[in-house]
Amino acid sequence: MNPIPENIAAFFGKNHVVSLAAAHDGDIWSACCFYVPDLAAGRLIVLTARKTRHGTLMAANPRIAGTVAGQPDAITKISGIQFQAQARVIEDEAERKAALALFYKAHPMARAMKSDVWALDLDMVKFTDNKLVFAQKTLWQRHQAV
Repeated sequence: MNPIPENIAAFFGKNHVVSLAAAHDGDIWSACCFYVPDLAAGRLIVLTARKTRHGTLMAANPRIAGTVAGQPDAITKISGIQFQAQARVIEDEAERKAALALFYKAHPMARAMKSDVWALDLDMVKFTDNKLVFAQKTLWQRHQAV
């Protein structure tokens, strides 16, 4: 896996809500979820039930897209991430426990909810940051393009 650039890692670390979109068999849906970054593994961890509309779609077609962005009041302050990922429920118990430990550290109130634990394994990330240079982009891909 290619290392994730520091500016992308920092942006993921400063935020906590991901908007994701899933589609399957002509149905499409989006949702916002709290996340925690696990950037050493190139993924975001989210908790959501398989029975939700987006959970059902992700289970049927794991290829998703998403964004992480703030709500700036001026175009010159926009910074945000667009990404493509593979969504999967974490079934392995050791991996699940490790992911939950990360999630609960960032979001302790989540201990009160029962949910499936998902990994959004990032394939491609585009970070746009207008704060220093208008429309500056940083691209990252999990694997080197051939």
